Amino acid sequence: MDFSRDDNAPALWRTNRHKNLDQRILEFQDVVILGPAAHGKGLRATRFAGAGVAVAGLCVAALGLLSVIITGADEYSSAHAMGEASFILLCGVVVFLVGRLILGVARRCAVMRGAVTRETLTAAPQDFTDAFRRAVNAADTIGESLAYQEGWLTDVDLDAALWDLAQHLETGTRLHDVLQAAPVGLEYHEQVEQARAALDGCLVHLRAGADRLTGLVGRVEALDVELTAPVRRAELEMMRELRARHDAEQMRRLSAAAAEVEFIAPVFGDVVDRAAGVLDAYDELPKNPH
Repeated sequence: MDFSRDDNAPALWRTNRHKNLDQRILEFQDVVILGPAAHGKGLRATRFAGAGVAVAGLCVAALGLLSVIITGADEYSSAHAMGEASFILLCGVVVFLVGRLILGVARRCAVMRGAVTRETLTAAPQDFTDAFRRAVNAADTIGESLAYQEGWLTDVDLDAALWDLAQHLETGTRLHDVLQAAPVGLEYHEQVEQARAALDGCLVHLRAGADRLTGLVGRVEALDVELTAPVRRAELEMMRELRARHDAEQMRRLSAAAAEVEFIAPVFGDVVDRAAGVLDAYDELPKNPH
């Protein structure tokens, strides 16, 4: 697999400025998108632990290296002092490697549970990668907006939207690879054409998703401008409060109307059953032949 395409590095993909610690660790691990099953607290804690151990190991190794340099430059230093400095350096390296091992385990678990990595992007067709990049950039822009951060975009899950597109990216990549090796023959023509149609569908879905997210960016930015104006923000907050009250009142009425169903007397079934019973009795009466 070709890793020379540095344009697929997460540092260039996720260009948002306000990255939290976990996002930076994922970037270090070459992870671009996590699936829902890989967003667990356990894996996040493992990443934090691995990063902490690795950083501690680097600090100890740096201290040991500095000690080795100073001790080596001192002509009066003893072999024992050099040995201690070398031991500190070795301990730092070992601790760093342990941290990298923990990060590696966390990364493998994340990939098994669903994640888009640099390798995934490198293996994908360029058309798929370009569309997915646009979607990620648009989602990052929306995610950093004031409207999103302060909860004005209620029930908007950008991670779920990106994971939907990511699944089409991965499925499209597999279809593309399998089609490259598909057998040639009239007896396979229908299946091959179905696979190509599915591949085209994945690309269409990716491009449409990227277009829709990109189209939302301008509207979100316009809302941000309104939110930064105190007077307009106060108006929006008042309208949002009024709408919340209206929605709550409508839901109260809906619940009350639905509850009324439970108080309706179940008469209909008894009436119909009684009528059917009477008709059955008439049907059982002997009929006089003419």
